[in-house]
Amino acid sequence: MAEPLRLFLVEDNDDIAFVTRRCLERAGHDVTVCHTGADALIVLNQLPFDLVVLDYFLEDMKGSELLQRLAADSVRTPILMITAYGDQQLATRVLREGALDYVVRDQSSSYLEELPKRVGEAVTRHRLQQTNNLLIAALESTRDGIIITDLQGTVHHVNAALEHMFGYSRLEVLGKNASELFRSEQQSKKAIDSMWKVLRDRSSWQGELVNQRKDGTLLDTSLTISPIFDSRGQMTHFVGIYREISERKQMERQLVQAQKMHSVGTLAGGVAHEFNNLLAGIQGYASLGLRERNVAPNIKEFLEFIVQLTDRAANLTRQLLAFARKPSLVRGPTDLIKLLEGTRNLAQRSLNIEVALQIEPPAENEAWMALADANQMQQVLINLTLNARDAMPKPQPAPIMYRLYHRTLAGELPAFPQNVPPDDYMVIEVQDRGAGMTPEILAQALDPFFTTKDVGQGTGLGLPVAFGIVTGHNGFLTIDSEAGKGTTMGLYMPRLAQPVPDLTAANVTVLEPDVSPRKQILVVDDERAVLDVIRRFLEIAGHSVIAAANGVEAWQILATQPVDLIVLDWMIPKEDGRANFERIHRTYPAIPVLLCTGLVQAEQASALLSEGAAGLLRKPFRMNELWYAVHNALSPTTQD
Repeated sequence: MAEPLRLFLVEDNDDIAFVTRRCLERAGHDVTVCHTGADALIVLNQLPFDLVVLDYFLEDMKGSELLQRLAADSVRTPILMITAYGDQQLATRVLREGALDYVVRDQSSSYLEELPKRVGEAVTRHRLQQTNNLLIAALESTRDGIIITDLQGTVHHVNAALEHMFGYSRLEVLGKNASELFRSEQQSKKAIDSMWKVLRDRSSWQGELVNQRKDGTLLDTSLTISPIFDSRGQMTHFVGIYREISERKQMERQLVQAQKMHSVGTLAGGVAHEFNNLLAGIQGYASLGLRERNVAPNIKEFLEFIVQLTDRAANLTRQLLAFARKPSLVRGPTDLIKLLEGTRNLAQRSLNIEVALQIEPPAENEAWMALADANQMQQVLINLTLNARDAMPKPQPAPIMYRLYHRTLAGELPAFPQNVPPDDYMVIEVQDRGAGMTPEILAQALDPFFTTKDVGQGTGLGLPVAFGIVTGHNGFLTIDSEAGKGTTMGLYMPRLAQPVPDLTAANVTVLEPDVSPRKQILVVDDERAVLDVIRRFLEIAGHSVIAAANGVEAWQILATQPVDLIVLDWMIPKEDGRANFERIHRTYPAIPVLLCTGLVQAEQASALLSEGAAGLLRKPFRMNELWYAVHNALSPTTQD
């Protein structure tokens, strides 16, 4: 028995309506009868039916008028038209006006025998059309690009998302071979052959490709291709689903870059700390040698050379710390306009590089400031400027551009090598019109010692150091580059709305220590040479020194001997510098603690100074710098 349907019969002749209703009810259908077009409009706007059986000629309106008014009301119920006239012209008009099918009513009423079958066919056809329309709408609505080809790869259908994704219109791709249009030059022939082998084995293939858009730009995609089978199990077509994964690949590259920078940065930071300990000892002993009486002139000259060389080594260490994103920063409120103007003058006069300056005018009485180490930031700009100069052909076709503007980000800004979070930023850009970078070079741009310059022409540290310095300022460095179109480096610095005090002011040189009462000072450091140098420096200043190699020894000394000052190394193996400081400061709050390290970050130092540390001394230090720091730590004014 056929599926029972809910039918709506619109017929103004009572006799015809009766026999038609009985015919359809005997076939198992539920039939509702209406005699006028006006009533039909009311009912069809209120109730759902599987099919409307409509007489073409009604007393109050023609079937064509009812069709138009139903369409205007967005009533989508399918309609089977019954007409007493079977001419082809009328049939065509009926179908064009929206009827699903039509049946000719003859005088003998033999059409009633065929009517149930035609009703079932009409409903089935309508449902198939609805399903087909739904599938087409789904294909057009999806964000994934969908393509259907024959077994040779000839394109039969693409959806709107694929048009947008690759930049081709449907007319441009229909009938063309997909492998020619959506080529992947970065995919090896072996991989493509492997894909076709999987498909010919009647299986689905899935993988990631770097495709090329119509305009030539590259596109990261994931692609799933599946065979389509007919009712006999024969493969007839392939359906491919493209999903753009550029954002995901960007995040993966950012993650790999972050992990790589973290690993190498941790190593560089550890090396820099140990190196600073050695430099502190070397420079200290050389300084002590220079104080000895009757030193031969040539020996004195050698010792002075050693001090100079340790200063140069200390600068290299600061670069390593900057790369490790643990730079020894001396921050203060910095006028970025003056910084850019000064750097531009330096680049043009000393480096013979043409630089243009574009500054967005600040609001009246507003200074564009950031909390920064001006020397370190100038180093970043010079590094980027030199890279920009080397990227451009000779002679320089256009000036390198410095830009400064204010930008408030309400949401995260996608960028490489890291996204920029929402905040209020001062943005510095260094832009060139040089060779630009391919994606492969860009992926390695921040690797230490990676360079595209000739041997001996570059160290490969300029950009990694710049990245470390900017990150150490709680800022963000972005790289926007494309081969043949130049490069723009962006420095996003948190805007300083209100000036803040600089808690790590630069060391002040004191020629000789002040004559002051003898103090007993506890020095805690795991490096024996550093301990010895500090002891000798402080004894020259007239103090008494007790040495401890770690926190355990220091704690034992504090429990048995009076101490006026503690010089505490921040990084002692197997110990936590902050925990050592907090324990001492909590138990002996009256004893000032002078921190000594070559690694601590500026924000950590500022926090510890605000929590009670008497000062911060960075290795390697000169004798006068130690005296000055100790003098300040012992001064009553520093304890307020």
